[in-house]
Amino acid sequence: MRHLLPGALLLALTAGAAAGAPPAPRPYSGSGVLVVQDAPGREPGTVPLYHEPGVERLTELAPFSLPHLSGAPDSALVAVYERRRGWSRVALDDAGRQGWVQDDRSWRYIAWREFLPGRSVRVLPGMKKEWYQVKSAPGAAGSAAGAVARDQRVRILEVEDAWARLENPAGWMRWRDPDGRLTVATELAR
Repeated sequence: MRHLLPGALLLALTAGAAAGAPPAPRPYSGSGVLVVQDAPGREPGTVPLYHEPGVERLTELAPFSLPHLSGAPDSALVAVYERRRGWSRVALDDAGRQGWVQDDRSWRYIAWREFLPGRSVRVLPGMKKEWYQVKSAPGAAGSAAGAVARDQRVRILEVEDAWARLENPAGWMRWRDPDGRLTVATELAR
């Protein structure tokens, strides 16, 4: 019995430390998304990731193991931080390490200003009120015109820099914060 008490105490302390761990940071938005898809008739494999486009191989990963914003069994949305002639800089893991991957023929890059209009999004959990507040105009000049509820899906009509014009409630909301982190979650399907 005396030997069980230190073990139970250690287990309780480590469980408390894990429960108090900060939540994972929101992903950076970057310049757009890479729609990663399986090519019909091709065996799924791995793709090499590089320190610079085509230079200094870092690792090889299955494309669907890259941190993605959303996904389905045969496709995923991966945030792209930079583009160079058919290469995309993406996150390698949730720790924020990044690498370059050469675009596959079956993949598509879409800039945020083209991707978001017409899509429904929802506010990510744990956001400050200022990030889900709806304004009459984008930026500091807009007056408060309401707020989006945490689980409410809203349709984006247009994008202007870090602001998205919503259909209902009508107005503008930030889709990314000043640090470039996403404030909304989106999906591939419209």
